[in-house]
Amino acid sequence: MERQQGHNERSLAWFKLADLIARGEREKALSVFRLLAHSLSDKAYVLQIEGDILWFMDSAASIEKYKQAAFLYQKEKRWTDAIAIQEHVYTMRPDAFDPLATLLVLYALVDWPEKFDHRFMNMMQLYKEHAIDNSQVEKAIQALGEILETQDKKPWISIWFTNVEEHLPALVTAKWRLFFKS
Repeated sequence: MERQQGHNERSLAWFKLADLIARGEREKALSVFRLLAHSLSDKAYVLQIEGDILWFMDSAASIEKYKQAAFLYQKEKRWTDAIAIQEHVYTMRPDAFDPLATLLVLYALVDWPEKFDHRFMNMMQLYKEHAIDNSQVEKAIQALGEILETQDKKPWISIWFTNVEEHLPALVTAKWRLFFKS
């Protein structure tokens, strides 16, 4: 009976949280959420929900919570969850470099060439618009190369590299040529 009562109280608390969010009572909602978060064992999920609450209330702090959740998902190799969070952050800030660079790595890890190519084109568009600079493109491609060195060779990456090689910074191109020769 006592276990059932605890479950009912938690369920009631989640409804109370939803009501506070709907009414826009940010501080009360976050306080109730912090209490409820203790009943959840998945720290990344807790950060994701906190990000969702802040996002609903139009808080810029939501992006930081989402980044923390994505980092934990990546650390736990929960690639799909990390991708979902990074895609959400990208839709919130389509001119931001960090989610795009991370998505390139994640799509390479899960072998999703279509999404990889699409996000690479998004990054190159930002480069053409001068929203990101040469060093950022170089940083993203180098991070991708470092991750791929620990993975089995992916034939589609070689094809992709051949197709975009002329658009990449010279230093990155030279390093990638060595990577594909080995």
